[in-house]
Amino acid sequence: MAIPTPRDVQLAVVDWLDSRFPFTEVVDESLTQRVPNYANAFYYCFGGMVFILIVLQIVTGIFLAFYYVPDGAGNPAPAYTSVNFIINHVYLGWLIRGIRFWSANLLIVMVVLHMARVYWTGSYRAPRELNWMVGVTMMFLVLVFSLTGYLLPWDTKAYWATSVTIKIAGSPPVIGPIDIGGWTKLLLQGGPVEGPETLQRFFAIHVFLLPALIIVLMYVHFRLIREHGISEPL
Repeated sequence: MAIPTPRDVQLAVVDWLDSRFPFTEVVDESLTQRVPNYANAFYYCFGGMVFILIVLQIVTGIFLAFYYVPDGAGNPAPAYTSVNFIINHVYLGWLIRGIRFWSANLLIVMVVLHMARVYWTGSYRAPRELNWMVGVTMMFLVLVFSLTGYLLPWDTKAYWATSVTIKIAGSPPVIGPIDIGGWTKLLLQGGPVEGPETLQRFFAIHVFLLPALIIVLMYVHFRLIREHGISEPL
């Protein structure tokens, strides 16, 4: 009996997938789509750079989550200790956290540039209005990512910066029987003051809720781009 070569194994796996799902057809459709010549301009690459940076944030976040401890029996101190442990003791931990920090800053810059390019080239117009609204929602989620992630190191700067942010969020006035600012502040803090509940809520939003939302919206965003194609310049 002949020993199968790597190519034989590859073909067998692809055939097995094709018999249960149009794997080859989907891959070919994604890789062979024609891109118009005007899309070679550098500013048409901003969206792709945003996607790469979001993937980089997810990957580095998974690595950091192996060692990050948000709370311990109602005590947020392990968050600060675990971040210091990652930086000073985990192999290449300083590099992973540095990549995450700088890519997060660059992500905000690229999102703003991408949205400015879309507006400048008129790509928000019909029939792409829905995709524009999806993109604006994703930009808002990226900003919320930055807000919730800023508190996770639980150092002095993160604590007081988040305190100011929560106070701003709690500033809307009472409208009739509804205290919008008070409800918002209570929702973010998790209690009357900032503490372990605040850190736990920000951690849950940052690690579970926001990634799920942005992955779904990225899928919708790309499907709409596939449907309408790349917009032509004005």
